[in-house]
Amino acid sequence: MEENARVLCEVLAWLVGYTFDDLDWMAVDTALPDTDDENEGSWHSYPLVGTKATLELRLAQAVGGSALSFKVFGSADQVLSAQIKLAGDMAAQYVIKSRLT
Repeated sequence: MEENARVLCEVLAWLVGYTFDDLDWMAVDTALPDTDDENEGSWHSYPLVGTKATLELRLAQAVGGSALSFKVFGSADQVLSAQIKLAGDMAAQYVIKSRLT
């Protein structure tokens, strides 16, 4: 869900030991309107370089819709992979409120 985009970014960043702040969100939020989940070349890539791991988060909106697709690349052990999958599943199923809102 599009409204969960910031929370998803914050959770993924927290998992790798990165502090995702307002400047990070502005960079992601500004780029999202120009993305298209059906065009691999128009996805927005954002690095999450943490103290525990480094991930590349790729995000794209569905054109004409409110769905948001995401992919995560990087080296992740089984635990981190499961945590990333759980975060994505929760963001797809529930409206999650950020602690900042």
